[in-house]
Amino acid sequence: MKKIELFIQGEGIKGIVLIEVLPRNTISELLKRVKDDGIINNDFEKLMVYLEDEEQHIDSGMCLEEAGVHHRKHVHIHRCQHIEVTVNFNGQEKTISFAPSATIKRIWKWSTGPHCFDLAEVDASEHTLQICGTNNRPDEDTHVGSLVTCPDCAICFDLVPKKRVEG
Repeated sequence: MKKIELFIQGEGIKGIVLIEVLPRNTISELLKRVKDDGIINNDFEKLMVYLEDEEQHIDSGMCLEEAGVHHRKHVHIHRCQHIEVTVNFNGQEKTISFAPSATIKRIWKWSTGPHCFDLAEVDASEHTLQICGTNNRPDEDTHVGSLVTCPDCAICFDLVPKKRVEG
């Protein structure tokens, strides 16, 4: 059977790791593989697997293929079921929970959209998310769970201008 490639992000994983697995492997077998390969060092029994930007983790007994995990899919592995995300902008603070597989782009869309700070499209395009108290502006394809570890399943961002014009 032909192997598939998966892009793995998760708790304690630096960057994105590419692995090859069989589509008939179960989620449990995937977790064993990433642990055996030293990709992740956390408690195997508590890890959950998510598809990118999906809210629910995949049952550990499901095979990858039937769970919708196909060639070149982005997968997230984490112990936190949800990440509490706080975004600050113009002296206001908004908080919502996302799955650890939520991308920074998805969180940015929420924070600039009508359910949060409701920025005009042109204004939103001029802002980005920056981790509170740092100069770190994660790439839009970064999974939020890659930025936090269990049991501290929370992160804070400031919505900041992409460029500052000094006059």
